[in-house]
Amino acid sequence: MKQHTKAVEQTLSAGMAAAKKELAEGDRKLAELALPKIYVTDRNDNPGYAEYKDNADRLSAIASAFPVFFFLIAALVSLTTMTRMVEEQRLQIGTLKALGYGNRDIIAKFLVYGTLASLAASIAGLALGFTLFPTIIYNAYSSLYNLPGIIKSFYPAYSLISILVALICTTLTAWIASRVVLRSNASILMRPRAPKNGQRIVLERFTFVWKRLSFVQKVTARNLFRYKQRMFMTVFGVAGCTALILTGFGLKDSLGSISGRQFGAIMKYDVLVALHADASPDVVDAYKKLITDESAITGTLEVAQETMSARVKGINDQDVNLFIPASVDSLAQFVELRDRLSGEGRKPTDKGAIVSEKLAKLYGLEPGDYLNVVDKENETFKIQVAGITENYVMHYVYMTPAYYSSVFGKEPVFNTELLNYTVQDKASEDTLGEKLTDSERVAAVSFSSSLGNAFDDIMKSMDVVTWVLIVSAAALAFVVLYSLTNINVSERIRELSTIKVLGFYDKEITMYIYRENILLSIIGIVAGSGLGILLHSFVLKTAELDATLFVPIIKWPSYIYAALLTLLFSGMIMAFMHVKLKRIHMIEALKSVE
Repeated sequence: MKQHTKAVEQTLSAGMAAAKKELAEGDRKLAELALPKIYVTDRNDNPGYAEYKDNADRLSAIASAFPVFFFLIAALVSLTTMTRMVEEQRLQIGTLKALGYGNRDIIAKFLVYGTLASLAASIAGLALGFTLFPTIIYNAYSSLYNLPGIIKSFYPAYSLISILVALICTTLTAWIASRVVLRSNASILMRPRAPKNGQRIVLERFTFVWKRLSFVQKVTARNLFRYKQRMFMTVFGVAGCTALILTGFGLKDSLGSISGRQFGAIMKYDVLVALHADASPDVVDAYKKLITDESAITGTLEVAQETMSARVKGINDQDVNLFIPASVDSLAQFVELRDRLSGEGRKPTDKGAIVSEKLAKLYGLEPGDYLNVVDKENETFKIQVAGITENYVMHYVYMTPAYYSSVFGKEPVFNTELLNYTVQDKASEDTLGEKLTDSERVAAVSFSSSLGNAFDDIMKSMDVVTWVLIVSAAALAFVVLYSLTNINVSERIRELSTIKVLGFYDKEITMYIYRENILLSIIGIVAGSGLGILLHSFVLKTAELDATLFVPIIKWPSYIYAALLTLLFSGMIMAFMHVKLKRIHMIEALKSVE
């Protein structure tokens, strides 16, 4: 019995010793383990969420800029219209004043009219602005994101601001104009305002020019400088509308030029083939034979592609495509690396990488700076920037195999092959795609033409926004020109009747006015073109996506379209005015009130 107990004790003791030894070994291994890295992220670190938020902010910035232009031009129209309305009521104002009505009662008439007109127009505008335009723009952005149905809401603050601006433009203008008119006596108000005195203009001082002008041209020049307020308003109104129209067409040019430049001039290869890195030698040989037997394939280049995240505090993380060609000397046949402004070529070296322009713009990178990238294990690496290259879609970093190895401490895995393919028709591309996808070596195939078409489809959704801008600006231009021309004719009805009595024909009277309008429109178009360039540049900077660089270009046809639209409206308005001028009753117009 004692021997059995002793044996059990020895067994337990040996087990305890082994357990202690094992525990000590476990403590040693635990002590050797490195502390884990803990990463805390929120939804702002999600690239999709951050990009959507930025896009919404950009659209908000555009929505804050364009209304200023529209409000300024609308204020111009309201100012001239209300001022002219008060001037036309001089006789009634003088009569009311002579009958004993006070200034407050007379002013109230115009204030009520301006207020009712502003409120009615504001209600109609708010109904349109809260329903039609948001739906159009929301549907355009729905092609970029998987969005639910639009929820239309009423925003009292925005509505109040719009109504206040409208009231200020009309009611305040009517109040000021009425106060100015009511400073005169009733006897003066009951007579027509005396025409402005003629005076020498600046052009007359240049005698070598003035002497060569015809009589009609001299009259036109004098009339322009005689009515300086109307001249300034016409030029300003036409310039603002032309700038908005040109910006709309410029946006179409910028968006429409991306695909051709990115998938034609820069990405010169025709086919991108993603490869399985673990394919057997027999599969690799069969794939090489397939490529060799295809006579339409004129060149190949093996490339290692890897996606990492560029990370800088305070800036949204960006997906970056590392692009490592097996042969740097052959890269120019497949991808064009160049400076966008100078056109000077770029080439990766063993001392640094070439980064795409938009990536450099987002992170403020210059040659010699370092770009921080993070791999899938959240390890951070620094890449030195050797140059910046033109690029419009997504972010790329081009580097040599040697520089890649020096940065990441490993050899690149060539998992992609670029092909130059001479046949461009859809049927041939489909046939080649089927052959490639049948190979066990191939993981995926994409054609540059298909990528370009897909990107064009995405950009076409933005055309809706630009057309909204163009149509709105064109309608505003029509209203501005019509209002100013109508006021011009109404103010000079006695003058026009006089020259009609002197023997001018109807067409000559119309040209008498039209020469001034066309000259002011041309000046406004030239000024508006310059303003449109600045506005277009601002819109591009605020509306750009993080992964896209908009082409900062306005093609020359856009300038012509903007100018022709403005001139077309001017011609249409003068056609209406011609009918009005033909119906002028000379006797009634020239009849003195006295």
